[in-house]
Amino acid sequence: MPRAQPAVDVTVVGGGIAGSALAGKLAAHGLDVLVLEKSLLFRDRVRGETLMPWGVAEARRLGLEETLLRAGGSYAGAMVACGDGVSYAQAGDTGIDLSTAIPGIPGPLNVGHPDASTALLEHAAASGAHLVREAQNIRVHPGEPGAVTYEAAGERHQVRSRMIVGADGRHSTTRRQAGISLTTSTPRTYCAGLLLGGLPWPTGENAAATEGDAHYLAFPRRSGLVRTYVFWAAARGNQLRGPDAVQRYLGLLKELPLPAGCDPLSAIPKGPCAVLPMNDSWIGTGVNIPGLVLIGDAAGWSDPLIGQGLSIALRDARSVAEALTADRNWPPDIFHPYHAERSERMRRLRISAHIATELRCTFSDEGRRRRRSWNRTAQRDVRLSGPLLGNLAGPETVPAEAFDASNIGRIIAFGHR
Repeated sequence: MPRAQPAVDVTVVGGGIAGSALAGKLAAHGLDVLVLEKSLLFRDRVRGETLMPWGVAEARRLGLEETLLRAGGSYAGAMVACGDGVSYAQAGDTGIDLSTAIPGIPGPLNVGHPDASTALLEHAAASGAHLVREAQNIRVHPGEPGAVTYEAAGERHQVRSRMIVGADGRHSTTRRQAGISLTTSTPRTYCAGLLLGGLPWPTGENAAATEGDAHYLAFPRRSGLVRTYVFWAAARGNQLRGPDAVQRYLGLLKELPLPAGCDPLSAIPKGPCAVLPMNDSWIGTGVNIPGLVLIGDAAGWSDPLIGQGLSIALRDARSVAEALTADRNWPPDIFHPYHAERSERMRRLRISAHIATELRCTFSDEGRRRRRSWNRTAQRDVRLSGPLLGNLAGPETVPAEAFDASNIGRIIAFGHR
């Protein structure tokens, strides 16, 4: 028989970025919160490690900016966009000022994913949330009230819970047990990521470049580490299988325009090298299960090419926290505004990711012409630049017409003869 526990207000399944941020906010408002996290320690799984300016705004509203900075986070005030024959040094003279995206925010905040997850989970516990690590065989039974059963320390536990939050990532067991399905897009690119040390990367400069048949992104931290990613066309499959994956990755990175003195072959790998397909996923409209809500990747994700994952997670956490603390009666439609806002937010980000893929990861003469033409024209027309500017300031800040099919067609048409 499961061991009975007192009832709680909210059970959060998953203690990562979204789950911990939500748990901390709810506990600070006096709710009884239980967090079930399957891992004992968070490990490097090659996830997103930059918080866009709109995500920093969410962190501030949640009271978490200082927590992330103490976890090793640091701001990047510039983006160096090079490639297609333009060196890092040449592009650095005209780097993009990221501190202007949202007034008062210095730019994106780069932070290690395991470090951020650990810091936010500790913050949630300090705020009063009850934490169970190494929780296994979790079963959710949403309802009014619902129930959750799990195993920990060799015992089976059961807890009654007014609300269950699924924050357990892409392969969410909460979502699966609730019978909620995802729609996923077909990957157009693959991405490999690796954390590197020993490179004299300029502090505060994120970087992006397309050269030849590859695209890369880099996010340095104040510790001297830099998170790097390399993208290539999905048609080429996984190029980095086998025991020499790290050396082959470094060889790919070496062919791309990097800062002076940054030789990947002399860098020190500081984590695993993982390869993932890049795509989007989303939940259909009208899904509403009383006593259950999904946040973060469990509710669907954005193509990591545009680096929105951490920002999405914090917006989700803040939105759900506000709903649960504004009305303690929790009517059946309590999450209708959250679901509606998230659906439109993710729709816009899917469009943004499509445009980014066309612009950055079309490895052909046409793709190079498109990038040159778009770079010349987009600065003069917010409808063209808006979908990508929304990645910095928030997708809701961009006029709706920028996401119309006709405008997207205009962008994609760049480069056609």
